[in-house]
Amino acid sequence: MAKVTLWPDIYKEQGHWLPCVSLARSLQNEGYSVEFMGIPDTSVIVQPYGVRAVGGAGTGPEFHTVLEDIYPFGHSFENKLEPLDQRWKPHHVLPIARGALDAVFASATPPDLLISGYFTALETLIIHRKHGIPFVIMTTFLRHPQDDPASRARTQLVYMSDPLRRKLFDLVTGNPDMSIAEFIAPLTEFPELIPCPKEFDLKDDDWTHGPLTHYVEPMVVRGSLDGGATTPADPVPELPENVKLIYATSGSQVQDYEFRARQFFINLIDMMKTQGGDQYHLIIAAGDKLNSQLRREYNVGGASNATAPSTLPGNVQIFPWVSQIEVMQDASAVFMHGGLATIKESIYEGVPIVIVPHGKDQMDNALRIKRSGVGLVSEVDTLTPTALRKFLTDAMTNTWVKRKLAEMQAIFKTQEDEEDPKRSIQVITSVVAP
Repeated sequence: MAKVTLWPDIYKEQGHWLPCVSLARSLQNEGYSVEFMGIPDTSVIVQPYGVRAVGGAGTGPEFHTVLEDIYPFGHSFENKLEPLDQRWKPHHVLPIARGALDAVFASATPPDLLISGYFTALETLIIHRKHGIPFVIMTTFLRHPQDDPASRARTQLVYMSDPLRRKLFDLVTGNPDMSIAEFIAPLTEFPELIPCPKEFDLKDDDWTHGPLTHYVEPMVVRGSLDGGATTPADPVPELPENVKLIYATSGSQVQDYEFRARQFFINLIDMMKTQGGDQYHLIIAAGDKLNSQLRREYNVGGASNATAPSTLPGNVQIFPWVSQIEVMQDASAVFMHGGLATIKESIYEGVPIVIVPHGKDQMDNALRIKRSGVGLVSEVDTLTPTALRKFLTDAMTNTWVKRKLAEMQAIFKTQEDEEDPKRSIQVITSVVAP
């Protein structure tokens, strides 16, 4: 039985980790043995699905905690390491080259395959060169064809100091003078998975990936990996009766565009005060930091003044996180930043989308939403409560949106629920058979 190690990202990014839970189920169904690894903060993402600590009780996949001395528990929230606010940091590169992951890859039973995320392409390359483990890259966003995993690793190496890069090459290959192009060559030789139907991506003439890049099933549906029940790590809010649910989120990387996200949520709260707002109920997943800020600002639960009433409208609830896929099943509309994971879940559940891009690849995703017709697009800077209310009405009543959303939903569901074996499994088996 071939063993696969899943390492979606260094950091706690739910949108990168949760598709790998879906992939793990598909791998198990095809006879593979599965395990995860990650820093301490990331274990809570996969634990609800039956993943257990190494040697822990249960029958589910094991989770290898790694790099805990560099990224101790709480790092994802505190972000204390220099350079500040830079998501990828080089602190772990030399430790990996020196053997920090040997407990996983140089054990008596090392994995036969590493499935790693786009944002760990360089780390994957180091593991491959050091231990000879074949790999598959999983890219959980719709990247530009030129921004392939090799380009990602090349950029990181170019911006390293020369002594650091030479030391890295020496530790991993024994040749400190190796060229960057030669070092990253393996990243052009193994396949890449993009967990999203190709039909949702852009179709411009210059938007063509190479032959090793494969669009596969959306990887939205998740379930227990140990045969038991799945208990969501985040709450599934209870709703009042006879109202329509609106869900709002700025995604798992909300701290990267905090000001825009904060204004987005405040505008939505004001929207709920408009006439007829009592017909709706808004649930906001704001992230840890903004949740604390907004609860103080609106004095939710006496957060800023124990004796004063809350100023948050009664038809609004604010959470740091919610179990998003469960909430989507009851939602009538979703207001979002434009991350691919939330878009895919919205399409899969047939929820009309209003996308308010904050940054990064969300601008391209807004264009995908507009071209596919599955939702509406606006900008956070120009929205008033009245304008947002119009977007809500249009998203829920526009017959064009409804039809295009239903068509795209059918594509997603066919690839997610009916294809056997899954497209991802076909690619993975071409590298390592079960």
